[in-house]
Amino acid sequence: MYDKIIDIARELFLQRGIRSVTMDEIATEAGISKRTLYEMFANKEDLLSKLTEYIWDEHRDIVKNIIDATPSCLIGILNILKYATEENKHKIEAKSKECFFIDLKKFYPKIVEKNKERRDLYFSFMAQHLKKGVEQQTVRNDLNLDLVSTLFIAQIEGINNIIKSIQQFDSQEIFTTLILSFCRGISTEKGMKEIEDFVIQNKIYAWNDKNLKYFSN
Repeated sequence: MYDKIIDIARELFLQRGIRSVTMDEIATEAGISKRTLYEMFANKEDLLSKLTEYIWDEHRDIVKNIIDATPSCLIGILNILKYATEENKHKIEAKSKECFFIDLKKFYPKIVEKNKERRDLYFSFMAQHLKKGVEQQTVRNDLNLDLVSTLFIAQIEGINNIIKSIQQFDSQEIFTTLILSFCRGISTEKGMKEIEDFVIQNKIYAWNDKNLKYFSN
């Protein structure tokens, strides 16, 4: 029941916005009494806090599974790009997610701060992943990996601001170009070969006669 409520709350928040959804509506949608809902979540802020924890953990598990299934450091990063590109194909849903986190930061800053520890784990995780790339001789060995991982995640978190500032380009093209440029910038000659093979194999296209495709089969 806990996971069901989390899923229902997430769907309602994404569809209608955080402030528009009440606990009564969540209880009704879940088919439970308001009292039962409050036995699991003290209030709306508590529900939102647990929901964001769930989202962070879900995303972490997805990323970890992709990385664990990919021996190559750089290809692991590019497979995360592939996953993110597939996930954000529906622009309305992507916009809803953006609005959700904007509202969360604006109206519930304590929840955002509470999840800072989970966010910081990504920096450490990425630094360790890049260290594997150094050992594989696909990532340059003269880099400050803590700094590189911090810059990488900062770019990902700031992607929406980048997209807004250069709206003449397609959002997926911006995201793909950003990740590919990052990977190429930290790569050795061996790493560059892996990247270019990946680009060819997955048929990554740029803008072409109003027909923009990424990771075509």
